[in-house]
Amino acid sequence: MFCRMLRRCLCALVLCASAFLLPAQAWAGSGVQPAPGTSTGPQPSFVVSLDPADSAAQVYVSTSTALTGDGIPVDQVGSCTPSTPSVDAGTYTCQPTSYGNNGGANTLAAGAYYWFLVYRTTDPDHPSGTTVTSAPFPFTVVEPVQPAGVFPVSPADGASTSATPTLSFHAPASVRVDVYVSNSAAHRDDGSPTVADAHCSATMQQAGTSSCAVPASAGLRPGSTYHWWLAVSQDGSVWVWPARSFTVRSATHSLSYAPYLPSSAHFTGRSVKQTRLSKAAYGLSKLIGAPKTIAVACWGTADWRAISGDNPENFYSVLGFWAPAMPHWLQLSPRICDAMETLVYKRPRYANRFTANAVDTLTHEMIHALGLRNEAATECYAMQLSWVSAENLGVPASYAYSLSRLTLANYGFHPPSYVNRADCREDGAWDLFKGRPSLPWHNFQV
Repeated sequence: MFCRMLRRCLCALVLCASAFLLPAQAWAGSGVQPAPGTSTGPQPSFVVSLDPADSAAQVYVSTSTALTGDGIPVDQVGSCTPSTPSVDAGTYTCQPTSYGNNGGANTLAAGAYYWFLVYRTTDPDHPSGTTVTSAPFPFTVVEPVQPAGVFPVSPADGASTSATPTLSFHAPASVRVDVYVSNSAAHRDDGSPTVADAHCSATMQQAGTSSCAVPASAGLRPGSTYHWWLAVSQDGSVWVWPARSFTVRSATHSLSYAPYLPSSAHFTGRSVKQTRLSKAAYGLSKLIGAPKTIAVACWGTADWRAISGDNPENFYSVLGFWAPAMPHWLQLSPRICDAMETLVYKRPRYANRFTANAVDTLTHEMIHALGLRNEAATECYAMQLSWVSAENLGVPASYAYSLSRLTLANYGFHPPSYVNRADCREDGAWDLFKGRPSLPWHNFQV
């Protein structure tokens, strides 16, 4: 009995000793996800386990289990380097950026695949390192299914909206929703428009209704029709919903909206802060010796009627004004701003009374902004200084002088409170250049 027990102990001792003599294959690298036999979407993430002795790890996706002599898949369609740390310690993840069997897309077509982990490792038997290829992990990419419960909510198709509408939609959890706004319904395969006016996106944390507001900076124009649609992304697939349309209704703004107007060096009928006129008005104040930062608002027709109280049946129309409540702003009508646009960018060969009146109006309101309230005196000074405003707008001197002379031809068309021929004359009380011929009565003479 004792001999038998001794023999067993000796055998166990021999086995333990022989175990220490066996090659130490402590290979830690292994595949984690997708697990063998599982199904994935068209954009799977690959997770592997590695230890510090492993290096040069690479994930390969293949359509077969065939390997080269170096352990590399023969029919690989994509690969990636697992270098991004995953949730568990020692695990790393990656996604191929393109697949050769799907036209270079970053998604896999539906079908059966295998993935492999190939890496270098060192151990006592391979101190200089050896290449290890994991067993193939089969997985299946299933045909993507369009998410249920996605639909636009408001505005309704064909609705009339403000220039900053709120677009709402319903979607399930875990999907990304992109909302696009464009003046055309044309879009690319991923749902993005060929010409975008506005865009917002959201990843749904839970199923329900969400929304995005189109900002004023998108510049949606009153009276124009726009299209909006949803593009929903999940697991690398994108579904695009049919477009709806809405028309921006004509809206009017109050005077206090001026600071929020978009800036532009052009006036095309839409209310703007006209930067070129603003610069010219400031230049006039500098020449006078009372520099004052000023902004010029060019208002569209609907806005101007609401702001000025202009009545088309009145004999005299309001062409511009300065308001004490907004001391650093000049307000100009669309008629004046249209004439300025013509003068600055499409200058007629010869000066005319319409563009002369526009320059005179800008100058008149700037003098008000500098503190003068008497309308007749203000107009008299404006006629004498309108050539300065014209030159500040880039108009040649001789042309600017012609415009100034034409303000005298327009003088009698002003309201009676603007006209005082006794004081507004050469060498009169309001002549800025007494003792020598000057505009608007004569060209300057030295």
